[in-house]
Amino acid sequence: MIFEEIVLYNFGIYKGRHVIELTPPSSQETIILMGGLNGSGKTTLLEALQLILYGKLSKHTNRASMNYLDYLRRMINYHADPHKGAALELQFRHFKDGKEESIRIHRLWHSIGKGLKERVEVKRNGVLDTVITEHWYEYVEEFIPSRIASLFFFDGEKIEAFAEQHKTTELLRTGIHALLGLDLVNRLSTDLLTVERKHKTQIQSQQDRAKITALEKEVKEFETQVNHVVQQKIDAVQLLKQLKNEQDQLKEDYRREGGELFDQREQIEAQSKMAKQKLYQAEEQLRELAAGEAPLLLIPDLLRDTEKQAILEQEAKMNRTLDEKLEERDATLLQLLGQHDTNSAALTAIQTFLEADKTERQQSLKTECYLNIEPAHFIRLQEAFLTQTQASAKTLMALAEQTADEVNSCERKMSGIPDPESLEGITVKLENTQLQINQAQFLIEAKEQEYQLVYKRLEHKQEELRQAYDAKTQEQFSEELTNRLLKHSDKVRGTLEKFRIAATKKHLEQLEALILESFQQLIRKDNFINDIQIDPDSYTLTLYTSAQDVLSPESLSAGERQLLAISVLWGLSRASGRPLPAIIDTPLSRLDGKHRQNLVDHYFHKASHQVILLSTDEEINKKYYRHLKPAIGREYHILYEDDKQSSVIKPGYFF
Repeated sequence: MIFEEIVLYNFGIYKGRHVIELTPPSSQETIILMGGLNGSGKTTLLEALQLILYGKLSKHTNRASMNYLDYLRRMINYHADPHKGAALELQFRHFKDGKEESIRIHRLWHSIGKGLKERVEVKRNGVLDTVITEHWYEYVEEFIPSRIASLFFFDGEKIEAFAEQHKTTELLRTGIHALLGLDLVNRLSTDLLTVERKHKTQIQSQQDRAKITALEKEVKEFETQVNHVVQQKIDAVQLLKQLKNEQDQLKEDYRREGGELFDQREQIEAQSKMAKQKLYQAEEQLRELAAGEAPLLLIPDLLRDTEKQAILEQEAKMNRTLDEKLEERDATLLQLLGQHDTNSAALTAIQTFLEADKTERQQSLKTECYLNIEPAHFIRLQEAFLTQTQASAKTLMALAEQTADEVNSCERKMSGIPDPESLEGITVKLENTQLQINQAQFLIEAKEQEYQLVYKRLEHKQEELRQAYDAKTQEQFSEELTNRLLKHSDKVRGTLEKFRIAATKKHLEQLEALILESFQQLIRKDNFINDIQIDPDSYTLTLYTSAQDVLSPESLSAGERQLLAISVLWGLSRASGRPLPAIIDTPLSRLDGKHRQNLVDHYFHKASHQVILLSTDEEINKKYYRHLKPAIGREYHILYEDDKQSSVIKPGYFF
């Protein structure tokens, strides 16, 4: 298995998106070295790897006993928007069923109000795999079980604690149980004990006849209550039907007595008032029209004759004024014509014309003048004006007639409205009937709710009685079955214990050899420790010198005990037979110079086919860096930048 890439987005101290390439360039350059000062975010990377793989099952110390969702919320970068949330991605390749496949897991979460939403997506060979996504926790256990993850992902700070005898013993017990699956055996034994206790309790708590009798009595009581409530509801429904019939009859009586008109009296009065107002306005407009030009519509011919007389009178007046002057003009004109030797024919024609004109004027002067009206006054009395006046008069008369009909209709309705006293009896009965209808409807709803409540209680008691009957029927078989189960469970637990001891002894020899080989490579003392044995019961380590002298781990120096603890981890990881990457945080913590050199020379480049070291500049310094350089495939420098409010990951180590 090879970790190829990890992506952090708003995770912990890392704000924004950060991508880290982890693939070793070659089989000789297996170390991925990541350097950073304390607090820069090295341990956060180890935490991210465990979280993205195991989610709620991750066991990083920074989480402790914190609720998982609270832990996720805390790991969203302080300066990031919690609604955008945080995310982790890990891409790796591994072999399954003889074929190499690429897996990319994407775990993201963000705040929703006071809650938190998490989502996981898994792509296999670049394609979203819904099956693996849904069953990720089962899938990850197949190639990197969480119970052995601590053998490959560990913090160097803990090595000092593991160096203590009781811690080493606990480490061996946990590691061996995880590798051999003995933790599942122990869990099975515990589950069997739980089953035994449960069935022993059941034997002592069988149902008896008295309880069944009591339940039968309660069921009958509830059945009686249900029937009573149902009958009450039926009676209430019948009453409601009867009351509604009475209400319909009262409404019909009320209508026949004019109740509807009485209810509409205010509306009818308002309509009558409005109609009278409209009638008054229409009549007022007709009066105004009658006082004006409307009477002229009665004498159209007289108007035409009068206009003609006025024109004749105007012409007569003009002719009187002009007659004398025209006679003088005519005499003067004839005189002038005679003085100028005018042609006699022309002179005769002119005289004839002037005589005719005089005769016409004289005829006009005979016109009797009695109107003394200017013809201009008749301009407004043209045909179009009279037609318009007539149309207005017809419209107003039609409106007045229609409005008068409305007034009469309202008055007829008003006359048909009965006195309130005549309707008082029916009104009171209607009100009382409506009140009774409301009470009946309320009673029906109450009985329905009571029925639901009592019926649920009846069902509950019926279920209890059924279970009691079943328990009574199976009582004689249950005890026999339980005794058989207890007998076989005890036998299985004994077999599991024998299996645990046998499996442990079988694999201890190989594990002892691997731990010894690892310790000899790290300690670099010839003939110092020649044998290591592990007690199969207590998992206590015993060291033997080349002279077969027993050497207690407590007699080793502090540094040697830490190398022994690392040897145990190394031996356990080798014994697992799983080609998994090793991730080591603070790898040289609390070791002296000599033992640090041993780890640098003989452990880091052999710990796995891919080793990720998270170190400070004081652990892997310039000296150790030079020794590791041939095996370093990639190197990064983690540092915090105040202006970005985030740690950043840059290529290259401290030096």
